[in-house]
Amino acid sequence: MFLVTYVHPDSRGWQTHLGPHLEWIAGQVDAGTLRASGPTLTDPTHTGDTRTAALLFNSPDRLTLESILATDPYMEHGQVAELTIAQWDPIFGVLNADSTQRGRNAEQIVSDILATFGASH
Repeated sequence: MFLVTYVHPDSRGWQTHLGPHLEWIAGQVDAGTLRASGPTLTDPTHTGDTRTAALLFNSPDRLTLESILATDPYMEHGQVAELTIAQWDPIFGVLNADSTQRGRNAEQIVSDILATFGASH
């Protein structure tokens, strides 16, 4: 899985391409590529009309994800000023089934992590 963030500093451009972007989002959800997406509501480093968003993708690798992101109308029309991509392993919580630790409960995972790093409970 990959966490992606967008920064949209151009409010007029953001609004112009919002409809096509939302259709793209819906298509990615339908395809099973996008697991979650939405605006980030508080980001003290960006002010004014700047908008930010976070997206959670299920992709086999970064290169595939980058090719998918390139088809987003916001990307095609230069509406993403800052893009971050971080691979993520959601071992705890509701996305455990998508992690390297799928099917293991939190107690098992915690025990193994502590043992790996020589720490104790």
